[in-house]
Amino acid sequence: MPIQVTKSDEGNSQDRSGQPIFEGGTVHGRELIPGGRSDHLSATVVQFGPGARTRPHTHTSDQLLYIVAGIGKVGDTEGEHVVSVGDSVLIPAGTEHWHGAGDTTSPMSHVTIMRSDSQTTVL
Repeated sequence: MPIQVTKSDEGNSQDRSGQPIFEGGTVHGRELIPGGRSDHLSATVVQFGPGARTRPHTHTSDQLLYIVAGIGKVGDTEGEHVVSVGDSVLIPAGTEHWHGAGDTTSPMSHVTIMRSDSQTTVL
């Protein structure tokens, strides 16, 4: 299979605020690897408005978050961390966690990368 380039003006950002995993504000997402283009990876840019975050959840694969804009928070049962542009977060499979803009009063955007077959469970 040849390489596949997705241009920055291809695809649409979708309002995901109503999905059960999100709370507290507006959330948009845009797939970086449109459905079906990879058997192994999924990658999405997720934009959290001020106050928005995920509910606690787990994934069946590791998850990598790379912060591309703003200030946000990530947390697990051990505590929470403030994150900003250039920070990366590795979340091992099965770890209860949450992430987003939260109470930082700033919007935050991150790229999330996981296995394409990963399953998410909202707790």
